[in-house]
Amino acid sequence: MYIGIIGLGSMGQMLVKGFCKSGVVTPGELVVFNRTREKAERLRQEYPFAIASTAQEVCQRADIVFICTKPLDVLPLLKTLDLPAEMHLVSVAAGVTLADLEAVHAGPVSKVIPTVTSQELRGVSLYACGRRVTPALRADLLRLLTALGNAEEVSEESIETATILTSSAPGLFAGILDAFARAAVRQSPELELDTARRMLAETLMGTALLLENERLDFHRLIERVATKGGITEEGLRVLDRTLPAAFDDLFAVTKAKHALLKERLQQFSRNEKGDR
Repeated sequence: MYIGIIGLGSMGQMLVKGFCKSGVVTPGELVVFNRTREKAERLRQEYPFAIASTAQEVCQRADIVFICTKPLDVLPLLKTLDLPAEMHLVSVAAGVTLADLEAVHAGPVSKVIPTVTSQELRGVSLYACGRRVTPALRADLLRLLTALGNAEEVSEESIETATILTSSAPGLFAGILDAFARAAVRQSPELELDTARRMLAETLMGTALLLENERLDFHRLIERVATKGGITEEGLRVLDRTLPAAFDDLFAVTKAKHALLKERLQQFSRNEKGDR
């Protein structure tokens, strides 16, 4: 099976690195196109995949093609291509729906929301399959995604919320930890910021391993750390007062952003119909 990747932004590069690092495919089974060929040439020095001259060439050569362009570029690009009916088309773009993809491709389509942590073969890739995806094609897609970490099939109705928990979460975690470190330095200026950041990063990794290896849920881990009347318990009370509203605001803002993106995509579709 040949895998095509169109676009070498952060997600396209992650897929190349993750697929090759996991061994689920060899570089020789990848065919890649990027508008700036130099970026593809640089990445090929580490992973000797085939570089296509055009996006159309990728579609002609690959059995499954991951479209990794910016969301607003996906549909305009696809409308310029002659897509083989049997090719499995996979979009990694937020806001582009299965219906959008099925409107431009008569064959099987799926939607995947990857995460940058898949480069380390950890994390969760979300996916949803269109009605033309056969059990065999679904199994092929799942084999690729599980090589990158965990794969979770979700409905399109919940994928935007789940995206915040998976694809956005690494950046959100980094922002939270940075604020945590800066607060520590404000409290104790003799503690260097880089030191505080290293402490938190190492603690985060240890916490994740403890949750996994001990098969703990969040509440059981809290019970291990937060002794009755202790410092951690007091800290948790502060978080209980402040965090729920902050996370509600976070989901409200991101929901509005998704809605705006979908409206811009729908406007593009309406303009396309008006030009005919």
